[in-house]
Amino acid sequence: MLELRILLNNVDGAVDRLKSRDPGFSIDPLALLDKKRRELIAEVESKKAEQNKTNREIGARKKAGDDPSDIYKKMKELSDGVKILDSELAEIQAELNRQIEVLPNIPAPDVPVAFDKSGNVKTASFGEFKRAEDWDFPFKNHLDVAMGLSPSGGLDFKRASKMTGANWSMYRGDLARLEWSLVMYFIDRATSDGRELIIPPYLVNSQSMFSSGQFPKFREQAYECRDDDLVLIPTSEVPLLNLYRDEILPDAALPMRLTSFTPCFRREAGTYGAEERGLIRVHQFHKVEVFSFTRPDESFSELEVIINYSRKVLESLKLPYRLMKLATGDLAQQSATTFDIEAWLPGQNTFSEVSSVSNCTDYQARRANIRYRPGDQKKPEFVHTLNGSALATSRTMVSILEHYQESDGGLRVPDVLKPYMQGQDRIEPLT
Repeated sequence: MLELRILLNNVDGAVDRLKSRDPGFSIDPLALLDKKRRELIAEVESKKAEQNKTNREIGARKKAGDDPSDIYKKMKELSDGVKILDSELAEIQAELNRQIEVLPNIPAPDVPVAFDKSGNVKTASFGEFKRAEDWDFPFKNHLDVAMGLSPSGGLDFKRASKMTGANWSMYRGDLARLEWSLVMYFIDRATSDGRELIIPPYLVNSQSMFSSGQFPKFREQAYECRDDDLVLIPTSEVPLLNLYRDEILPDAALPMRLTSFTPCFRREAGTYGAEERGLIRVHQFHKVEVFSFTRPDESFSELEVIINYSRKVLESLKLPYRLMKLATGDLAQQSATTFDIEAWLPGQNTFSEVSSVSNCTDYQARRANIRYRPGDQKKPEFVHTLNGSALATSRTMVSILEHYQESDGGLRVPDVLKPYMQGQDRIEPLT
């Protein structure tokens, strides 16, 4: 959540930077509501001062033995007036809060300005971006490779859809083992850097979704159990953030670095295209997340730590990728700056995000009321929060299936995953 004072005073060009995300943004509705709120506060204070004066007058009359009944009517009128004004003030404050709650984070000053992803900027790349025709045997896309693996076809969308519906995947046999090997490998990499492993609840309450910036704007994309006020998590960023909601962290604990493994659930309503078959865009996928709470002056250096960490994980799998700095119009609601790591998918002849690393500055911390007390300072301050995928397995698996396929339909196991496959170096094709 943004601080109203920063917007009204346009601190560091905050209004212009919000307009770089949405050219239709205007500060005027907020300014009008704030003006009305201030006027009501002044009126309430004036009437309460008059109430106090009248109370003193009643007390003085009683003390002098005089009858104060003639001013009781005035006292009641003042009291009724204050109640009406308090109610109006509460309505104005609620509307002001509603309008602030849906505003996105203020982009960092160095974020490229553009209203969509066409303004994203490539800052680094790794590996060779081979096209399907560059293979020396007939190339297959990831879906055809997976469904041709032993013992019974590695992906079974048909039976998954019978259980659940379209765009839900089911791994089988050795490909299921390879998926789990990816998860274990990602967890081992993350914890070897000293991060605490968290396996959180997969359902959270609506306040947790609000704190992370998912609600209220993206509520229609969530799977909700409304009778219980529970939501299936779209990312483990949500429970990791809320781990310390409404708490004050000790200064010595920062930066606090966490990692988690969870499935992630997203409705992705209306976002499917013909080019996104298979594992490109599914309703459920696995992800290992890294998350950091930092002091405000350390968050951008921590951003580099997470970016470099996620890049090295992908490089260890020998998968080509590019690093993209997102433009203002492509940032997530809670993000001040984001870098996407996009793996090359030759079967789709395109890049696809496998990791997104964001600095959310104090946006989430304000919504979740997470603070720290700097040194000996008495007044606590809001922390900064950062998150990164390290990595999402579904699209990483797409890149593995396409880059590690063999001419007979089998699949080589990436070297770093062989220990997690008990030394198995290949998944055989169906015979």
